[in-house]
Parts: sequence; C-alpha cells; structure tokens
Amino acid sequence: MYTVRIAEITGCRYTGVELNASYVEDECKKWAEEHGVSNQGEFYQGSMLDPPSHVREQKYTHILSLGAMLYVHNDIDKFLETIASCSTAETKIFIWDFVCNKDWTECGELNRHMKMEYPIRSREDVQEKMRNSRLNLTEFQDFTPYIVPGYKVMERECRKRDPNMEFLTFPLMGKAFMDGTMSYVYYCLELK
Repeated sequence: MYTVRIAEITGCRYTGVELNASYVEDECKKWAEEHGVSNQGEFYQGSMLDPPSHVREQKYTHILSLGAMLYVHNDIDKFLETIASCSTAETKIFIWDFVCNKDWTECGELNRHMKMEYPIRSREDVQEKMRNSRLNLTEFQDFTPYIVPGYKVMERECRKRDPNMEFLTFPLMGKAFMDGTMSYVYYCLELK
C-alpha cells in the first residue's frame, strides 16, 4: 500500500480514501498500525468522486492517485474537480493512470481481466479533460516500458498456477501493455 509506505519513509501526514469499507478496516488501518504510522493520518471509506466532507473540506500539500483513476474514466470531470477543490496553488498532484491505445471495443481480452462497465479512455481524451478542468498538466510520462518486465514474471507465475488463465487473469494486463493496447502513464498537475 503506497500511502503507508510513503508515510513510513518520509514521516508525512496522510489522509487516505478507499471505496471498500472492509479494506479500510481490515487492511489499511491494520497495515498503518503494523508499520508504526497510524498516528500520522487516517483512512476513510468513501468515493474519490464524492469523498467524505471532512476530507473534501481540507486543503492538501500533495494529492496522489496511484493507479485508481481508471475507475472513474466515466466521470473524469467530477474527479478532477474534486481534486481541484482540495488543492491550493502550492499543491502537487500526482496521478498514475491506465489509458487505452485502441478502440475499447477491440479490448475484449483485456476487459476479461478488468471487468470495466465503461471504456478506458485514451491519453488524448484524458489530457483534453485535464485542459478543460481547473488543473494544469505540468508533466507527463509513459511508464509502460518500466513495468513490462514485472508483468513477464507475473505471467510466468500465474500460468504455473492457472495455465488457462481462467481465474488468474492479471497477465492479460501485461499482454495489453506489451502489445500496445494499454499504457501506464504518469501525470503531474497543479491548480491553474
């Protein structure tokens, strides 16, 4: 879990928002306690589109969305506005995201793993949404080449346990990265 590890390394305070209430209680809070950072912040159950009011009403020095924005590709405008409302001119915003490089209708095998009810947007679509928001894109990078080696190991290990990938479908994401169907990207933003 990124939040706990970042707090452990840096000593920073944190506020975490997670949709799954049992994950907050059974994993996030437990892991923070085990790593000695539970006194540095709180985890809350809530949606990143509509976080609890005590989270939404605060201003933050840093906002991180690490691999989660794809779950709101159907409502990116609201997500970006939520981030903007929690930001000041000094807030640093970091987002890791998955983007689709093909028409979503051609991504059936990938969606066998992801089980998305709506399309994953392209990089161009996401960046257009950012341009139309109250946020300014200051840096962009495609990290796909750096994660492909890890997916090769993951595929090998998953195929040992589930040769037909009936249950362990995570390697389908790796295949999508390797064949250019999907990219793993980084955005750095700030308030306009």
